[in-house]
Amino acid sequence: MQSNEKGFILVTILLVIAVLFPLILAFNSKVQLNLIQADNFKNSVQALRLARSGVEAAMGLLKASDPIYDSKNSKWAQPLPGLAVGDGILAVQIADEDGKIPINNLVGFVQESSVAASPGAATGGGQAAGQAAGQTTATTQLAPNQVDQELNTRLRSLITRLGGKPEVVDALIDWLDSDDTVTGEEGAEEDYYKARGYHCKNGPLDSLDELLLVRGFDNELLNERHLRDYLTIAPTDGKINANTAPVQVLYAVLGTKTASVAVPLNDSDVQDLTRFRDTHDLKAVNDVALAVKISQAQLGTITPLVKVNSAYFTVNSRYTIGRVTKNVEALLKRARTTVTTISWREF
Repeated sequence: MQSNEKGFILVTILLVIAVLFPLILAFNSKVQLNLIQADNFKNSVQALRLARSGVEAAMGLLKASDPIYDSKNSKWAQPLPGLAVGDGILAVQIADEDGKIPINNLVGFVQESSVAASPGAATGGGQAAGQAAGQTTATTQLAPNQVDQELNTRLRSLITRLGGKPEVVDALIDWLDSDDTVTGEEGAEEDYYKARGYHCKNGPLDSLDELLLVRGFDNELLNERHLRDYLTIAPTDGKINANTAPVQVLYAVLGTKTASVAVPLNDSDVQDLTRFRDTHDLKAVNDVALAVKISQAQLGTITPLVKVNSAYFTVNSRYTIGRVTKNVEALLKRARTTVTTISWREF
């Protein structure tokens, strides 16, 4: 009888253990998950704050840099190695937007006042601010829906050099303008996009990623052939910084024949210019004549297209701690020693 009671108690204990063991495991797993989530949240907050601080540091570099001319030797243009900050790594990159082709300048838009993000956005994490809808090219102020034919020609030249179809610019014009007239054979208006489940923009690009929605602009052209590296949506004045522009941009702007540039630079001239600026900063537009042997008449036709300083810069600041990474992307405008925030994105 006593043996039976002991056996019953043992079985009962085993049953209790069998029931409690999964509960204990589940409770332990939940506690571990909560700890991981709490740690990730802490890291996320810390990462975002430090990513924002990276933009602040970039603003300081831009303020301290000489605004008379900007080159690859400027303080802001020097490669910034990843910095060990706290328990993570902070990486900051500054890109000159004035060394790229302002794609929104291709078509004139209805003038609207812009509301710039306050400088406090750099510490408060404000969202992207609006930018001026009316665009000014290096040569003229466009009327609504008017196409800048010079920029049109240069864009086609750039795309051709990259191995793409220059006709895709027709579709870009239709994406930007507000009318319903299809441009050329490769253009596309509302009917084309509606059949694909979205609408024609009929306005300026808000992001270069938006180009993937435009007929003919695919991943191969934008990313594999690097077209996006030569374009900007920043509201620049249309002139290209000859110190910082990629060679493909120089080919497109200075090496393309247009109505205003009857005798453009040839490939050899552009190569001479890029070699010269690698060792000598262009401190004035006329310094182009020191790098390239051209006539004064030819110099006079290309100098209105270039400059040697910049106003718009994109800052990408990334902080990584553990498995958490936070990014801040800001478009900044510098006017002498004042730097303001035009747009701000956190992700």
